[in-house]
Amino acid sequence: MKKHEINLMNPLPFPTNAPNRYQALSMEPVFEPQKHLEMELPSRVWHLQELGYSDDDLEDLASPIAFTEPFRLLSQDGAIALLEVTRQLKEIARPASNVETYTGNRNQVTVAGGVYQSKFLRDLCNSPEIATFLSEISGTVLSPHSMPSQQLYINYPPEHLEDHVDIWHTDSIGFDYVLMASDPNVIHGGEFEIFLGTIQQAAEILGLTPRTLNLGSHIELPLDRCLEFQFPHAGYAIFQQGNLVVHRARRLAQPGERITVVPGYISLDSTQEDVSDLQHISTYGEPGIYSEILRHGAWLTSEKLTKLLEQLELNDDSEKQRQLLHDALLDALHALEATKNVSSAS
Repeated sequence: MKKHEINLMNPLPFPTNAPNRYQALSMEPVFEPQKHLEMELPSRVWHLQELGYSDDDLEDLASPIAFTEPFRLLSQDGAIALLEVTRQLKEIARPASNVETYTGNRNQVTVAGGVYQSKFLRDLCNSPEIATFLSEISGTVLSPHSMPSQQLYINYPPEHLEDHVDIWHTDSIGFDYVLMASDPNVIHGGEFEIFLGTIQQAAEILGLTPRTLNLGSHIELPLDRCLEFQFPHAGYAIFQQGNLVVHRARRLAQPGERITVVPGYISLDSTQEDVSDLQHISTYGEPGIYSEILRHGAWLTSEKLTKLLEQLELNDDSEKQRQLLHDALLDALHALEATKNVSSAS
């Protein structure tokens, strides 16, 4: 992986107010890091090269990591508190396919915007202790994702037992972890699976393109090229670079409570291209999603323009300077493009 000079951005602060349609929980536990966290480094980490990615593929990435084996993140008290909150929010869960604007094939039953509705979840996802811990694993400085709706998804079992909890897909953001909230030892099935190959290889099998893998596919991938994980207990997590790792959660063998939370992160390395798929995220239907996207683009552009001003030399080639300015503006332009139909979709 090519070494480059890292310019760190300032994290985008959490918004001071929530979109109007979200209702905050009236009673919930208080997140206490010293009580609720029990972080243990994973004993096994897979790298992207092990999935078949080349040196050229890795050259411009913030991290070479693919995924980890399950590791402890929460204490027993933390797992109990997390389960309490996710159970409270279950009544508003809905299949992704029920969202009018959603363009994907996935039908997972989910709650988005949990960080707006639960202070426990907001403090968990914005924990500096967890961000530092994950930064150590990934080798890049991570921050909670700048779009709060992407800071956390809660996934519940589907309505129909024959459906997979979630089908094969990649994520629309770069880094996240899948955290088991319920007790995995009392359910049958629901294993977390990862395809041991590149997104190009998976896309060819699934009849998609690498860019559209986040839409999801019901087609099966070869079992001999998949790795299956069982979470040992509630409070264990798998960390991944989800936009480059094809994964799914298998169907349950019998009805049971399978609840996971998926917090999302972004690299603060300003030299990296933003991998967030704003076009697809704009279809998710969350309240305030367009404002989140515009805020995200404005933040990235502002940070990159500040770094650019520090680097531009008057004797530099003007075409080089034009290209640098163009590149710094791309995030704002992408945000504008992703939200151009905001009036018709609101």
